[in-house]
Amino acid sequence: MIKIYDNKVPFHIMHDIHEFVLNSRFYIKGWKDKESVNKNSIYSEWSIDDLKSVKLYSYLEEIPSVDFSKWYKTMVNLSHPSDHYYTHTHGDNDYVLLYYVNLEWRDEWHGETLFYDPFNLQKIEFASSFVPGRIIQFDGIQPHSIRPQSSVGPQYRFTISNFFKKK
Repeated sequence: MIKIYDNKVPFHIMHDIHEFVLNSRFYIKGWKDKESVNKNSIYSEWSIDDLKSVKLYSYLEEIPSVDFSKWYKTMVNLSHPSDHYYTHTHGDNDYVLLYYVNLEWRDEWHGETLFYDPFNLQKIEFASSFVPGRIIQFDGIQPHSIRPQSSVGPQYRFTISNFFKKK
């Protein structure tokens, strides 16, 4: 299950979210899917109060089937052109709402989210272009990855990942 929601968040709210992201505290940490300590991720953890203060909460809450009583984590991910991403999942008991933060993005800058066939990881089942303000809802069991952005685009690509338990 992959659902795309465009044009849900008005630009003035998108701008406030972007500013909040730029002023967030970021950490460098390796993830379980990285094969060495040199493969680190840059991220910020947000509370439910952070989501509410930037008003993203209310727009996510409008999406059918979203139940914030099942929310357990929000991560802001920062990627840059030299990053390498691994195909991964988030478990079969989770679903994710992914929000694209950058206010401007062009197709030639790449940065898509790639969703793979669960039985053939060589086959891309769906690619979501990076569209500012886009929200993608997907099942945590869905294998996915990021195509790093081109070096001609912005130095940083920001996404906000919101994690929910299905049960």
